[in-house]
Amino acid sequence: MLVTHGSWWILWPIQFTLVANYKAIKRAHLHRKGLPPQNGKPYRGFIKSVTSSIKTQHRNVAHTAELTAGNCHTDYSREFSSRGFHSYVEFFRSFALSHMFKSSFFLSIILNVAGATWYIAMQLSTGADVTAIYNSSAFSAYLFAVPILHEAFSWIKAGSVIVAVAGVGFVAYGGPQDHQETDNYPHRTLGNIIILTGAVLYGFYEVMYKRLCCPPAGNVSARREATFSNFTMCLIGINTTIILSSALFIAYLFGFYSPSFPASFTAWRLVILSVLSNIVFSVSFLGLMSLTSPVFSSVASLVTILLVGASEWLFRGISIGLLQAAGYCLIMAGFCMLTYASWAEISEEDTEDELIDTDSESTAPSSERELASGSNW
Repeated sequence: MLVTHGSWWILWPIQFTLVANYKAIKRAHLHRKGLPPQNGKPYRGFIKSVTSSIKTQHRNVAHTAELTAGNCHTDYSREFSSRGFHSYVEFFRSFALSHMFKSSFFLSIILNVAGATWYIAMQLSTGADVTAIYNSSAFSAYLFAVPILHEAFSWIKAGSVIVAVAGVGFVAYGGPQDHQETDNYPHRTLGNIIILTGAVLYGFYEVMYKRLCCPPAGNVSARREATFSNFTMCLIGINTTIILSSALFIAYLFGFYSPSFPASFTAWRLVILSVLSNIVFSVSFLGLMSLTSPVFSSVASLVTILLVGASEWLFRGISIGLLQAAGYCLIMAGFCMLTYASWAEISEEDTEDELIDTDSESTAPSSERELASGSNW
């Protein structure tokens, strides 16, 4: 868990480096062709183009963080809503970044406690059970979203919760109980209870992420919202590394646990594959959650229940009973109902908001005169 969740810190450096190099290459190509630059500024060389793009991306993050903090703290919003940051040092010392770091620290605790239940339950129960129950966080997210995010109550969504929870029960306990499976998982019920606790916590994590770490809707462009989710993931990764490394050090210091690296190439390959899979899923998941809602994004992960069940049938020989198949159908029915209800709400609320251009530098001082006057961006 330290390796997977802790690796999130690398997302933001990779993102702004790749984007900066891509834009610098594009500007250099236009310059060689003799075409005018898209932003109207003269081409000043590859290195300066990369530096300028990195500064612009951090200006955008600073502005989005300011809006996010203002959305959570009314006093801050009134006092600093129109203020910009003139340097990296000023941003790092700002209340906006302090809010983001504290919020990501809080979220990392919830996320890692919920994640720990996954690793524990996987030792006690089947992969299909664990995946089915853990993905029911979509429904606990809806229960938390109503009071915390003030989402309107919908009978369609409530009905989908009941249908899908019934499907989870069929998947977990509707399969054939042969002696081999009973011997392999003698503590299956305990594992399912543990992972159910993790599902509730993960739903709470999703809702609090939307509440604390997302800018108010309609204030920034969709591309910047997705970009900012990667910056937030970076902060969660940093906090995760600090928390879990400290826990491992204390455990090692008092002799409770001695960490060791995998000895075989196969084990390393599985670890790397797990890290890459987790990063791809998390980037997509948090990005979608930033653009829509915790309920709408989490229902998409229900598809993994069917995929894991099929994988265990194909590769591990775990059979799928008739009731389990019915449970998969109920889960997918709940998924479709939630998707329809969420999409209908988004369509009704879709207005022509004026969005801030992601590549615009209007959110912070960017004129030649201000840069020459000592701005450190």
